[in-house]
Amino acid sequence: MGKKMGKKIKDKFKNDIGPWFKRTAKYIYNTWIFKCFLLALGIELLLEILGRRSIIQGALFMFKSPVVFFYNASIVFFTLLFALFLRKRIFALTLISLLWLICGIVNFVVLGYRVTPFAAIDFVMVEDVISMIDVYFKRWQLVLIAVAAVGVIAGLVVLFLKTPRFSGDKKIKTTMIACVVAWFGLSLLTRFNIDHNIISDDFANLGTAYKEYGFAYCFTNSIIDNGIEEPEDYAKGEMQVLKRELDSLEYGEPDKKPNIIFIQLESFIDPKLMAGVEFSRDPVPNFTALKEKYPSGYLTVPSLGTGTANTEFEMLTGLKSGFFGAGEYPYKTTVNNTPVESLCSILKRQGYGAYAIHNNKGSFYDRFDVYDEMGFDAFISLEYMYNIEETSVGWAKDKTLPDDIMKCLKDSKQQDLVYTISVQGHGRYPDTTDSCENHVLIAYEDESLEHELLYYVNQTYEMDMMIADLIERLDEFGEDYVLVLYGDHLPTLITEEEQLTVSNLFQTEYVIVNNIGLDMPDRDLTSYEFSTWLLDNLGIDPGYAQKCQLYFEDEEEMEENLELIAYDMLFGDRYLYYGNSPVEETEMRYGVDEIKITKMENVGDHIVVTGQNFNDFSVLYEDGEELDTTCVDRNTLLIEDTNATKGVSYEVKQVDESHHVRSSSEIFIY
Repeated sequence: MGKKMGKKIKDKFKNDIGPWFKRTAKYIYNTWIFKCFLLALGIELLLEILGRRSIIQGALFMFKSPVVFFYNASIVFFTLLFALFLRKRIFALTLISLLWLICGIVNFVVLGYRVTPFAAIDFVMVEDVISMIDVYFKRWQLVLIAVAAVGVIAGLVVLFLKTPRFSGDKKIKTTMIACVVAWFGLSLLTRFNIDHNIISDDFANLGTAYKEYGFAYCFTNSIIDNGIEEPEDYAKGEMQVLKRELDSLEYGEPDKKPNIIFIQLESFIDPKLMAGVEFSRDPVPNFTALKEKYPSGYLTVPSLGTGTANTEFEMLTGLKSGFFGAGEYPYKTTVNNTPVESLCSILKRQGYGAYAIHNNKGSFYDRFDVYDEMGFDAFISLEYMYNIEETSVGWAKDKTLPDDIMKCLKDSKQQDLVYTISVQGHGRYPDTTDSCENHVLIAYEDESLEHELLYYVNQTYEMDMMIADLIERLDEFGEDYVLVLYGDHLPTLITEEEQLTVSNLFQTEYVIVNNIGLDMPDRDLTSYEFSTWLLDNLGIDPGYAQKCQLYFEDEEEMEENLELIAYDMLFGDRYLYYGNSPVEETEMRYGVDEIKITKMENVGDHIVVTGQNFNDFSVLYEDGEELDTTCVDRNTLLIEDTNATKGVSYEVKQVDESHHVRSSSEIFIY
């Protein structure tokens, strides 16, 4: 009986079920949907190879993390399905595939110059990237990129014209069902992977996340995940309770109100912390001495090799940039159009003046808008600086920063906050032997990086000399001061912890120089904790972000409430501020010196403009029309091959490299 039953089942499978499976498998194999899935697997493999800059490591990822690899391929597969709605299916599939591969190639190139991988925020940064692209690429490379771009566009045009139109039934309903099923499948798979810690939606380190969770997921997440998601317990009642708790922290009048100067030193660390390097002399003798004399410690920052603005955001606001999306810069997405309580607004409530200084173009990271939203009184950017010297790769040297800092301190009668961002230590670090003046000679065990490291070390030496010059001027000035010096992140030369003797990849150093006998113990801090630590030791009434860090002892509870404060201030109803702006509205000045025309005359076929505080960004306008202008010196402009016309209005405007007018002098009638 059993044998007969077994034979019947066997015959049934052979005659009916077996052929059905074969027909189904053959049908699936020949469907466009299956072809899309095979294509997605290939694209995902290429993306991981490019992201790891290694064929072997990319292939190993497929076997070491098969679930994550399949998940990333599913994301690519979902995007490919949309090609099936079109008659030009081959073209559409090629276009979508090419877009993925271009993103992968851009990621490959980006990782050659920085540690942080390519993310959606880079699209927002495109204008800034274009403005400094010549720093990272040689002219022949730019030409090659342009030729490749033209070739790709031409190829797509030819492909569109030559590829056949799909003549069969497009099966729109089937494709729609496949898209819906794929979407729900992806959603379930995402939730499953996050719940079982296979992937994460909280990226503490973007570079590590891309390697562990795959390019397609991390890049897609950077597109979708922006801003701060509304916390579950965000409500008016909760915020009113929190406000009462934080307002219970009372501060009296501080004993002293010193000038407070911050200098965020670009990519600055003590090079002696690097393993395997020998120096002919101490590359940062002043910083070394200051650490021994004044409060100092390690500073844990949110970025590695790039992301200056996020360290700056945390230092100024006391908020965590990690509350925002993966790789997001709040400066570019939120703070450029939304007021935020910061050291600026906190100290202005104490009667301080507030100045920002940056020896790079003011539009970088939208600082013109950001500082205006924070309530700074004036911003001195590169467009308003004088006697600038440049490094061999085109960054402004920091030696003129003391001039601008002292200018700000003298501009007002009260105490001042002067927040300064340097740029001299910025990469790219050239690999040639004659890229800088060699104040310090080095020997490095990794000869492939020796020239780049030599350049970096000598830039830090010159930055260290700037620090000594500034301290000497502050002491001579005679007013009380607190000078905070810190690095924004490690240089792009350092990518592995083995390259450091102490600390880790997300730690720089800080020192608090002062002439008021500030009694602060050495302490390691995070960048978002720093303003809390400083204001508390100065006895200055802080903002809500700082009060939150002081009030809640439990770290988890503190972070939850800090995120509530960040959401309420930037995205919510501002319950903490009774619905009002946390920043008093001011009209920020561009620069401190008045730019003025005092005289104009025609000399032969030229116009000579005499005035004050001109520089290379000063352009003469005639009745609103820009004239080709040459800056002769700080008091003279020359406009060749034209003459001024009697009765016509003229003005000098400060115009940045992107041809944006930042400010104008008073109109001068010739």
